[in-house]
Amino acid sequence: MALVCLAIVGKDNEPLYLRDFPLPNSTRNNLNAPLTGNDHDSNDNVSNAQPNDDMKQKYDDPFGFFTESMPKNTGESHSSSLRNQFICHAALDRFYELTGPNSGNRWRTPGATGSEAMWVGLLCPVEELRVYGYLTNTNIKFMAVIEDNDEAGTQLQLREAELKTLFASLHELYVEYTLNPFTKIKAKIVSRRFDESVRKSINAFNGVYT
Repeated sequence: MALVCLAIVGKDNEPLYLRDFPLPNSTRNNLNAPLTGNDHDSNDNVSNAQPNDDMKQKYDDPFGFFTESMPKNTGESHSSSLRNQFICHAALDRFYELTGPNSGNRWRTPGATGSEAMWVGLLCPVEELRVYGYLTNTNIKFMAVIEDNDEAGTQLQLREAELKTLFASLHELYVEYTLNPFTKIKAKIVSRRFDESVRKSINAFNGVYT
């Protein structure tokens, strides 16, 4: 199991952070080519009809994340394949079903405290991927898209335990980021320090040390 995409979504479902983490020698790397909401190949058009700007935004940017108004120094912290964007977007519906006002907190393990009480667990499987969720006390949603290559399931419990620890670490990084007096709450995360810390944590989880 390896994490290939991370999304952080705000209380009102506003996207805060979205990034892919391609794996070395992975067969999925060709699917992980990052899009920035402006990538189009005219040769892919089936007809001569040209999509308008609204259509391009809808299909290239389902989260409404990659916009012309984004700061130019966002770098790799906001780059994700179209496929992973759609997977995260679809997983939000399941997130709401499990944790929404009508859920009765049934997703939460009885007696759980601390980060254990924020672990939502498996949201949905998508082909060879699994999407896991983590919900903070302030309703910030963390979603991890995991490549599941453990067909026998022998390492599932161990890796899920490690993923819980990773979520808790990412949550701490997010809290540290928001404590900065210059941080704009409910705005996209634009911080090289945050991005680098996230990258190191996820590379360690994936067993990639660079």
